[in-house]
Amino acid sequence: MGTSASSNGPGGGVPFDPPWLDDIAPPQSGDGDGPDDHGDGDSDNVDQEGGEPQQAQQIPAKPQEFAPPRRFYNARRELGSFARTGDRESFRKAVGHYSRTGMGGARNAASRMRTSTRTAANLFGALQSARERSDPAINEWVTSLTDRDASAQDIVDEIIRQVAPSGGSQDETSCRESMAQAMGDLLEEDPNVDLLHLGDDDIWTLSESFLGYEAFNRLCLDIGQVFESSDLSPRDSVTRMKEMRDYLKAELYAQIEELRRSTPSAGSSQLQTVLQSAVQNTFLVYEGAL
Repeated sequence: MGTSASSNGPGGGVPFDPPWLDDIAPPQSGDGDGPDDHGDGDSDNVDQEGGEPQQAQQIPAKPQEFAPPRRFYNARRELGSFARTGDRESFRKAVGHYSRTGMGGARNAASRMRTSTRTAANLFGALQSARERSDPAINEWVTSLTDRDASAQDIVDEIIRQVAPSGGSQDETSCRESMAQAMGDLLEEDPNVDLLHLGDDDIWTLSESFLGYEAFNRLCLDIGQVFESSDLSPRDSVTRMKEMRDYLKAELYAQIEELRRSTPSAGSSQLQTVLQSAVQNTFLVYEGAL
């Protein structure tokens, strides 16, 4: 389970966001802009009645909120049912309870993952700049890799070093692990892919995969202790976690693709807003199962 192994999850009576969260920032790979930095910065949301994404205005930041006692009780109960039976509806309810009660709503749940969306946007911008040679700092970095004939694994390691946060918190460790897994999946699918010259479709796929792993890690850190129960065989535990990860990734993919179609030329300044909205929409969909 990676980052979740040593965590019992956050308790009640504490802020939904830990105070150190905004201190995390991915490294700045360069100062260049994406291909189109225009846009009004509006975020998308989901119509809770119809369950479909719709355009929504940014909501002003709310005062700090504190989590209720036993905030994840219902989420853990439903996740335990899913772990034992594989019932997908139990999984949907687990994520719905996690979002609505455990995190105080989909907006808070998405906000808690802002390190992930910021890192995904940073990854997107760096890979576009590497392909288009549009940023002097990125150009120098690409040239250094080319000159030493870096292997695919060397390039993966360098990309992670360039765009992922490097501190020791669970969030930072999770980002690096998720990015390594997403790139590993891309290389497994196409061993000859050139990571420094990816097309936009491949960059979107990589970003979607990264956020899918991040959502999985987030839930495992907060409520995934049920998978460590002695009632589950190691095989069943691995099977259920894979199903959980696949369900989350599929829903995130759907939400990101929907927003991608409605914002086809999102620039670097708008991209995190798009990704943040997709995460929020995903949690809203799961809240609809309650």
